[in-house]
Amino acid sequence: MTTLTKTWNEGYEVAASLEADALPRRLVNTHVIARILNTFPRAAARFFARSRGELARLLFVEGEGGSNRVLRECYRALEPEHRGDWINRLLAQTPAIKAARNRRKIAQWMLGACLDALPPEKPKLVMAIGGGDGSLEAEVIAQFAERNVYYCGVDKDERVGPENERVLQETGLVGRGFTHPGTIARQSDVEEVLDEANRRFGVEFDGLSVTVCQGIAEYLDIGSETNETLGGMLAAVHACTRTEGGLVISQTDFHDRIPFLENGLSLYMRLRDTDEIARVIEEAGWRLAVCEHEPMRLITMCLAAKTDVRHWRLSEENFLKRPHQSRRRSPAASRRIAS
Repeated sequence: MTTLTKTWNEGYEVAASLEADALPRRLVNTHVIARILNTFPRAAARFFARSRGELARLLFVEGEGGSNRVLRECYRALEPEHRGDWINRLLAQTPAIKAARNRRKIAQWMLGACLDALPPEKPKLVMAIGGGDGSLEAEVIAQFAERNVYYCGVDKDERVGPENERVLQETGLVGRGFTHPGTIARQSDVEEVLDEANRRFGVEFDGLSVTVCQGIAEYLDIGSETNETLGGMLAAVHACTRTEGGLVISQTDFHDRIPFLENGLSLYMRLRDTDEIARVIEEAGWRLAVCEHEPMRLITMCLAAKTDVRHWRLSEENFLKRPHQSRRRSPAASRRIAS
């Protein structure tokens, strides 16, 4: 068990099984496989495109990058009926895919911690920015069925509507969730979501209870040296969140496969280390409760509260986790890793 795995499983009592590579495998991934992928990105992409597996097809044939359908295949790639051929199984064991699965499990624990801390009698609204089919949130909300919890997923992909309806039906949440087409950039966008939730559910929400933002921060402020877009979004959400409400957000850190992603997958992201994402969150008015890498050390997982976090019953004795120093690289330096 790695130190980070122990922190999540024993320190915070995250019951889910998290994935981490042992030191030998981590060294091989970093110094051998990453160098090959970065040096021959297009050849590597053609290799994975030969797979008949759904995960490989979506990534390397359809070019969907971090879409909801790609993430769904990442999550279920270990199930026997979804493993696919050997190339697809190889892809499912790569660091980024493992990190995505860790992100989902930790985000679900964070959402549960937020809901558990809220007054049970008040109606609660969970908003997922870029929520996709909503399965991450719905699976948790279903465990709080007696706590008057509702869901809204905000997503600009029109295809997620029917998928969200299917998930709500499967989790027994029909009539307690909906998808709002669009994005969140300004406070007026959040107020529009709250107004629609009030109309749909016939409930007067006194603000957002929890906002979940997974796999979204990486696509904000691309090409910019500022955090204006991400910071503005977080500030808008903060302004419309109830006093005891929370924020669950993740951010991909600098890593060793940027040339492969950009040249092999045409996937561009704004990467931030733990210190930077922590600073953006706090400058938007939030109080950090947790800011840690998931066990693969690729994604920073953050849990924040609108006000004092002392009422949150986190297992870790020192509930305020200051982000540890990460080995920050500039985007230009990151692209030179394999050269």
